[in-house]
Formats: sequence, structure tokens, C-alpha cells
Amino acid sequence: MKKGSKSMFLDMVRSSELERIHESSLVLLEEMGIYSESDLILDVFIKGGANVDTSSRVIRIPRNMVEESLKLAPSSFVLHGRTPEMDLLLEPGRIYFGMGGSPEPFIWDYKEGKKRTPSKKDFEECTMLGEALDNVDFVGAICCAGDKPQGVQLFHEYDALLRNTTKPLLYSAPSRYHVRKFIEMAAIASGGEQELRKRPSIGIFTETVSPMKVAKYSDGTVDAAEMGIPVIVALAPMMGATSPATKAGTLVQGNAEALFGVVLAQIVNPGAPVLYGPGTGTFDMSVSEYTYSSPEQTAARTVVAQLARLYELPSYNLGGAAEAKLPDAEAGSQAMMGMLMNALSGITLTKVMGTLAGGMYGSKEMLLICDEIAGMVKQILKGVQVDENTIALDIIKNVGFKGNFLEQDHTAENFRNEFYFPRLFKRQNISGWENKGKRSILDVANEKVAGIIGAAKPVELPRNAGNGLMKAVEEAEKHISGKH
Repeated sequence: MKKGSKSMFLDMVRSSELERIHESSLVLLEEMGIYSESDLILDVFIKGGANVDTSSRVIRIPRNMVEESLKLAPSSFVLHGRTPEMDLLLEPGRIYFGMGGSPEPFIWDYKEGKKRTPSKKDFEECTMLGEALDNVDFVGAICCAGDKPQGVQLFHEYDALLRNTTKPLLYSAPSRYHVRKFIEMAAIASGGEQELRKRPSIGIFTETVSPMKVAKYSDGTVDAAEMGIPVIVALAPMMGATSPATKAGTLVQGNAEALFGVVLAQIVNPGAPVLYGPGTGTFDMSVSEYTYSSPEQTAARTVVAQLARLYELPSYNLGGAAEAKLPDAEAGSQAMMGMLMNALSGITLTKVMGTLAGGMYGSKEMLLICDEIAGMVKQILKGVQVDENTIALDIIKNVGFKGNFLEQDHTAENFRNEFYFPRLFKRQNISGWENKGKRSILDVANEKVAGIIGAAKPVELPRNAGNGLMKAVEEAEKHISGKH
């Protein structure tokens, strides 16, 4: 099991301000409520004891229900891989990084130097890359299976994910049927439903629609919670469009919407594992788009981390993404800002490594760059250990005024733990770089991508699971086409 690096807990607001945000969210839930398009979710909250007005379809949640749900939701749980060494211990303050997120419509092609429509083969290769990279702790998508019909792409993506990685999968399921099918396929790949119940290796999003609404496509949350599948309470209010044009106002609204998801999961299955993940994106007025890496949303996310610690819940959010259209210096700076700030503030799971263009496409090369950034961030989180050995007072005295530390045993015993050795960003002098062709980091990353994918193979599945996955996809295609 992986036990992630420990965060240093950077706080953006004072405890009194954090409490004010929390209290304001409770007022919204109790007085304004959430509008539900879903009959199922209305019924869940009626049975759970909320104040439900069936004529207006508004669910109002008293604060005692929220407080009880927060007590029930586990502060620590294991997000399983399909093999124990890929398990992640999730709890506030432990830090992990993940590839991609929801499927993206395009992929950036290194050879063509532009975006293009991806294929299922591209999707499989990206998943293999995520499986191979050491600092990718969980897997989503940086493209889609774009050569498959629109209505069935996701089922082919589930198939590709389950065949090509053993790491935990956090992925989209935009209807109750999709959730059930994803669970069914994950069970096949795990060796049966009971095995999946014992070691749930997938997480499923539940999302309100900002402002303050829940749609029918969230019905699948009920199935996930019943199975003990981790529910990711992720939502995407846009500052200035679907939430107030202030960070504090967006945090109040987003927190209310996220707490709604926590309560929903706990009514269905008390003790169901949840990941707390309200988004803080900006509606960029100059281009009318949702931001993925703006400084204001990055600052607001640190408060999301504070709220998660207040509630003692593992958290989940953007962080490795870029608005940049190329895997270049702009993309690297945006990814580093998000990943480092998330890590310092304590976001448990940071997603969308390898994503460019505000979520429109991903890049295999950018994923490698983000993997290197994650390695550097994890090194920073080691902090500075101060003890008798590391102070090294006697060593300094012994070396004196004219010696050096290269020949000291102390150096040989300590440098590997104290220094970070890049795998992609190789350090070399100018002449060495020139002699090796003066290549950009993008060229180096592409070469490494080709080597990893060339050596990669699908992961081992239980006996007959491959055929089972194929059959499940075929059944889903018939269902969507109406031929069932």
C-alpha cells in the first residue's frame, strides 16, 4: 500500500473565516435548499428525514443532518488498486497525484504538432503510460475513445481502463445505467462482485449542477454508495457565471453543494466512503471559458483543503491541468502552480495531470512532464529533517577550513535521501546538452513515451474476464441502440 507524502498544511484563511464559510453553507442548505430533477434522489431524502417539498422539488437539509453525515463519513479509507501494491491510504494530509480526469474530446499529437480526434488505441496507450509512471497514483483519462460511436464511447473507455492498469480508477459515469455498467465491468476485472465489494478499485463522480441543483444523471450515486464504491463529490461552479464572482461566495455555494452529496451518500449507506471535491473555477470573461489553472481558483482550492480538514474528509480536486495549448513552458508553470499549492495545502488527490487547453485535450508528453513535477513536489514535502545526524556539526568541524565533504562517509550515507534525481529533467552541462543534440524537453519526453508504450502490455486479468468485458460492452451497445 502507498502511504502518500504528508502535506505541510498551508492555510489561506483564518479559522474564524473558515467557520463563517461553513455556517453560510449550512444556511443555504437549510433555507434555500437544493432543487432536484431526480425523483429517486427526492425519495432518498424524504426517507432520510430531510425537509422535502415535492411540489417545488426542493430539498432542504437541516444542519443536524449535515453534522451527523459528516460524523458517519470515514475520515480515512483505502482506495484500492486491483493489486495491493497500488492501494492508496486516503486521509486528510496525505498527498497523491493522478492522470487526467473525465474523457477529453481530443489528443495533442507530437508528430503532427496539433490536436486530433483520438482512437481507442490512443486511449489504451495513455492508460498504459499511466500504469507505468511511478508518480501517477490513480488513473483517469487524457483523451477519449473518439473512433467509437458517441453513445458508447464510455463503455469502451471502461474496457480500456480495466485492461491496461491496475491502479485505482476515478472516472465519469453520467447516468445510472453507466454507473451500473462500470461497476459490473469492474467486478468482472476484479474476479467477481464480492471481490469488488471487499476491494473497491473504482471511484464514481456525483455532481450537482451549479447553482444548487441536482440532475437525474446523479441517480447512480445511490448504486455506488450501496456498493461501498467511493463517491467523489465533485462539482464545477464557475466564479462569475454559475457562482458568485468572489472566491468566498463560490466557496460557500460549492461547499453547500458538496455537503449535499456527502449527506446523500450517508443516507443511502451510513459510513459510505466519500471524497470531498468542490471546484473553484473561474468563468473567464475574456474568452467565456471555465478555467483550469487560474491563480484565483488555485488560491480558493487551498480553502477547499482547509474545509476538508475541518470535516475530516479526504479531498479531491484539479491541480495538474493547464490552459496552455502546447506542452510548453506555459503548461509547465501552470501545472507546477496547481500541483505544489494543492500539496502544500493538503488536497488528498490532485487530478488531471497531462491535461491541456482547459480540458479539451491531453498530451502523453505533458503527462511525463507532470510526472516529473509530482516527483519534485513529493521531494519538497519531505521538508527539512533536523536532528543530530542532519545538523552534522562534528562533520563540519572535522572538514575544517580547507577540506571538502565529497570524501566524507556522512555524504555517502545521506545524499540519496536528501537529493532529488530527475528522471526526465536530466541535469547536464551545456556542452553535454549540445553534444546530445540540443533537444527540448518535449523531444526528450516524446522519446520516453515511445519507449514506455513500446514495452507495455495489457495487465493480467482473472480467467475469462477479457471475454466478460467484451460481452459487457456489447450488451451496453445494444442497450444504447435500443436493441436489447
